[in-house]
Amino acid sequence: MNKPNWIPKCAALLGFFLAPLCVVSAQTDRTFVSALGDDANNCHRPTPCKTFAGAISKTNPGGEIDALDPGGFGSIPITKSITIDGGGFLASALITGTNGANINAGAGDVVILRHLSFASVPGPGGQLGTNGIRVIKAKAVYVIDCLIKNFGNHGIDFEPSTGGLLFVTDSNILNNGTGPTDAGIFVKSGATDTQALATIDHTRVERNRNGIVARDRSQVSISNCVIAGNQVLGLVAASDSTAPVEMNVERSVVTLNRLGIQSGTCAATGRAIVRISNVSVTNNVAEGLNHTVATQTNGCGNGEIISARNNTILGNHPDGEPTAVPGQK
Repeated sequence: MNKPNWIPKCAALLGFFLAPLCVVSAQTDRTFVSALGDDANNCHRPTPCKTFAGAISKTNPGGEIDALDPGGFGSIPITKSITIDGGGFLASALITGTNGANINAGAGDVVILRHLSFASVPGPGGQLGTNGIRVIKAKAVYVIDCLIKNFGNHGIDFEPSTGGLLFVTDSNILNNGTGPTDAGIFVKSGATDTQALATIDHTRVERNRNGIVARDRSQVSISNCVIAGNQVLGLVAASDSTAPVEMNVERSVVTLNRLGIQSGTCAATGRAIVRISNVSVTNNVAEGLNHTVATQTNGCGNGEIISARNNTILGNHPDGEPTAVPGQK
């Protein structure tokens, strides 16, 4: 008499165990977005999604999202290892009032952003996007062949809470920052016991509030770059505390900024070191090179600029002097 009562119970139990499997099967290693897509789709190539956010939810950790056309695909919330590729289209994220990409992944996760355009579009009252790319946590973030422009704070804000690596190559970082400390690329460790390490290569950082800024517990390497026309500082290594900062610059041009290269600050006592080799520092409005000198009473952090014997420092107002010019081995 009671046998039929088992049918709905068994069905419910089966659904309980199969539900997680259905969720897993809904994700795949490669998904697609299109301007003609729909986030209700499964994000496969014949049925692409409309936004990067919609595709992320249907992509396995470590998977890849590819753009099928040059649409605008919205902001990108990233919480896992993933590759997002705009293909040959430089697919765009048009942003108002938020970050273009917000990366808060695991401490072991790797994120690759390739062939993408992040642009702030003024909203009501002229509100801008916040940061082009903000990194809160990740093992490594790669920014390859990307355009980042017009954001109110930083183009790239790299402040990982557990330390991490940033690699920027073949990119253009333009016209970002409205406040005095904003920058095209801002690097600072988000914890007192970790380092933020950044490598920037073949990249143009132009017309930002500041160009590239290295803060507490950061080591930044810059090569084959153009740092030009930034409103305040082209390159700056300066601590916010007692922590050290290091910047190494090779085969690059620093020009038409208000001040070319700044090492150290009197706002904190941390030591800063900038090393330059085969760098052209020319035609900056104020000093080409400037550094702070710590004394027992001024509260400054000691700033050093160590110059190889192959740099061009001319046409600045004044040129400034490095703190050391070591001989070649």
